[in-house]
Amino acid sequence: MGACNVDLTKQTRKYTETYSLSSAAGVKALLRDRHRIAARRFKGDTAASDILIDLHSAINSAGLTDRQTEALAWVYGADITLEKAGEIMGCTKQGVKAFVDGAAGRIADVFKRWEYGEIAVEIEAEGDGAEDE
Repeated sequence: MGACNVDLTKQTRKYTETYSLSSAAGVKALLRDRHRIAARRFKGDTAASDILIDLHSAINSAGLTDRQTEALAWVYGADITLEKAGEIMGCTKQGVKAFVDGAAGRIADVFKRWEYGEIAVEIEAEGDGAEDE
């Protein structure tokens, strides 16, 4: 007789995250989760591509300073701590936080001008991936 493994908890490891893009906190949450959202593109989620394109356009339209752009790249692109980013950038952890906060505020202002509002994305919990498919 054959056996079949059924994952009864697969759906419980997924959740919906809502991002209020008219606030700096919502923008920072989207930046934090953008790697997970990007991974959804490879599962056929075309909305994930649209979200990332809009985020990239908003960043480009926000008129960020070089230091704000660098701080975003280290903290959200390379996923390193504020402290480590500060060491690399030659400033304090609080300085990096100020650059990130300022950048997130400017990006949120772009989304406000675009009347973007909120978006919702289905996210898989950490550690889940293609092996579940």
